[in-house]
Amino acid sequence: MNYLAHIVLSKKDIDYQLGNLLADPLKGKPWAGCSPSHLDGIQMHGWIDSFTDANQHVRRAKTRLGTKGYLKGVVIDITFDHLLIKHWEQFINTDINKFINTFNLNSLNNLNNLPKQASDFIKRIIAHNVLSSYENFSGLESALKRIDLRLSPRILAKETASSYLPLIASNLESIEEDFLLFFPELAHYFIDKSGSSAQERWLK
Repeated sequence: MNYLAHIVLSKKDIDYQLGNLLADPLKGKPWAGCSPSHLDGIQMHGWIDSFTDANQHVRRAKTRLGTKGYLKGVVIDITFDHLLIKHWEQFINTDINKFINTFNLNSLNNLNNLPKQASDFIKRIIAHNVLSSYENFSGLESALKRIDLRLSPRILAKETASSYLPLIASNLESIEEDFLLFFPELAHYFIDKSGSSAQERWLK
């Protein structure tokens, strides 16, 4: 799953959210001054990714983008964030704009507890409104083009993330069906693994 899913599949604790979000850019490694909630979030990130990679609905969504391709998983992750925004009220118990604004404010107030690489990452996603940018298909397109800018020449010689846009557009209804089967399973998995109460989470 992508950025938005990781921070909403967290307890109502900014350290937990930041650990969950930063596990990828920091390659799952704790840092000096890492709190217990940071560590719990990092662990949850790994569990979410493992569950997602093994899920039958996610595997089916990837097949809708063809039989080959190194970047299909990343593309589906971002497309699922787009669909999460579309179906937000079905799954999440707070307004999306309030959720994102609160996360952004709390993150900025906690930058001193993060290593520079993580702090810079948080500043970038806030400055570019990344969490809300997937709301429209044009935002999804922009996100995939941003990924292309970070790809190595070796991968670019084979494929780009944005090259999947026609397949996403033509198969979006089917991918949406996959998402709507998958996300409730992921939500229940998070609840079970986190042991969170209804008051401790954003999920309905």
